[in-house]
Amino acid sequence: MDSFNVGIVGLGWPGQMHAQGIQMSGIGKLYAACDLNEARLEAFATKYSPEKTFSDYDQMLADPKLQAVVVALPNSLHFPASRKALAAAKHVLCEKPPTMNADQMRQIHLEAQTRGLIYTFGRQKRFSGAMQAARRAIAERRLGEIYYIKTSWVRARGTPGGLDGWFTDGSRAGGGALIDIGVHAIDSAWYLMGNPKPRTVSAQTYRKFPQLVKAHVFDVEDSAYGMIRFENGATILFEVAWAANLPDDIPMGRSWYCRELFRTDLYGPQGSIRLIDTTQLAPSEQRPALSFFENNEGALVDSKLEYVEVPHEFVPQMRNFLRAAAGLEAPINSSLQALQLMEMLDAVYQSSLAGREIVLV
Repeated sequence: MDSFNVGIVGLGWPGQMHAQGIQMSGIGKLYAACDLNEARLEAFATKYSPEKTFSDYDQMLADPKLQAVVVALPNSLHFPASRKALAAAKHVLCEKPPTMNADQMRQIHLEAQTRGLIYTFGRQKRFSGAMQAARRAIAERRLGEIYYIKTSWVRARGTPGGLDGWFTDGSRAGGGALIDIGVHAIDSAWYLMGNPKPRTVSAQTYRKFPQLVKAHVFDVEDSAYGMIRFENGATILFEVAWAANLPDDIPMGRSWYCRELFRTDLYGPQGSIRLIDTTQLAPSEQRPALSFFENNEGALVDSKLEYVEVPHEFVPQMRNFLRAAAGLEAPINSSLQALQLMEMLDAVYQSSLAGREIVLV
């Protein structure tokens, strides 16, 4: 396929990771970059050498040579930036969370469908070597039918700030720990199950550690816990926390210098799989990223699932996005999945506020 001209709006850490994904994909060209911050734009241009730079997003979208856009802005801008790009007939890869709520994502999904454009959302963890190996084993029914998954991403002291403290401002973030790291935990479990349709959600969110937050606004949850039921009868039990008084069975993390763990356990009648994001762990706390426990004539044995490490997960994610845009394969992170994922997150917040189970239609 011919190389795709891709532009990035928002040039912080996610934007830089996507720039590397484009340049290493072999099928993408970093054609344009856009940011309001002139110093950030200049530094990005020096490091990644896009063909064009813009401080005006509308001007970038008006370029007829631009074919696809990566939206790597703060959460509140995901919806308007994605909608503008689709209206300008550009394919879109938007950072997580796809939007602030399901109503916004429903509009994006319909817009992409109507215009025949590809929309995907950033979930690079789906493309890790361990995740893909687990997905293959599940597809081969080596576990049998998945009936239960427990997934968690918890930190002892890891509440983010971001530029101007937007992570803890609900009007700009859309939520707290759930929409920030919970989206990864829930999506990992859901993706491995094969993305069945969610049916009910029962959950509770909490804000218990205000003393750890220096931002002027802290009106979002710092933890969330709950259960999601699916139409195939399976359930996900999830827990996410930016801050919690965690016991010592949670290892020390790499980034926040506190206890941290992102782990997903899947159960079937023929076996179980445990996935641990080892990139979050301190060097002294390393453990297997993928473990497979399999029934063998009535005995549970520790089997091996071979896989190849993916050094930069943004690369296969970008390659899938661009090949989908070219009509060569289906998007692994589709707009329909983005909509259903946002419906689940919305239901968590609704359940917490209402104090009851929420039924998804």
